[in-house]
Amino acid sequence: MFRIYSLIIGYVFGNILFAMIVGRFLLHKDPTKYGSKNPGTANVGAVFGKKYGIITCIGDLSKTLVALLIVFFVYHGNPDAIAFCGLGVVLGHCFPIWNNFSGGKGVAVSIVWILFFDFWPALVALLVGLLLVIIMKDLTWPPIIFMLGYSLYVGFTVNWYCGSVFLLGTAVMIYKYRHDIVDFFHGQSKKVDILTTIKKKLGKKVS
Repeated sequence: MFRIYSLIIGYVFGNILFAMIVGRFLLHKDPTKYGSKNPGTANVGAVFGKKYGIITCIGDLSKTLVALLIVFFVYHGNPDAIAFCGLGVVLGHCFPIWNNFSGGKGVAVSIVWILFFDFWPALVALLVGLLLVIIMKDLTWPPIIFMLGYSLYVGFTVNWYCGSVFLLGTAVMIYKYRHDIVDFFHGQSKKVDILTTIKKKLGKKVS
């Protein structure tokens, strides 16, 4: 039963969409009616500016951390409980019951989830994801790849039960990115050049 309770705790916290909170109380606008219409960090930042994107990101990261900490202390660090709690947060964030099951894509919450479960391997996975973003200049595949790789790592080093839970989280992410994946194969995906952006920023500072 502790797995179910952990999943529920995660789902409840996952339902707290900070994109909607920021939109309502700071912007007085509904982020689901602008840009990609996705109530997540990327859309808020792209449409309303980095300031509000950062606030949204911090909120989503915090809700995930709080949920995981609660489960960690209640179930004494049980890895199964942590895995199910993280999955619950992802499900709540991506499919919030109060917003007609329409939520974000779960990247930010997944990052906290994997870092909390096993920090150093997760950090390696994230660095690989960042490298892929730089090489591919794309934001669709890197998060899917680092989640898939991390899921397999957990399956081999911890147990396949936990690994399968992380694979479910990866499957949810793939589903949320389904339209972006189609756009990618049609050559219509939005390109992101991190290195060029950094160079421009440094250029502005130097001048």
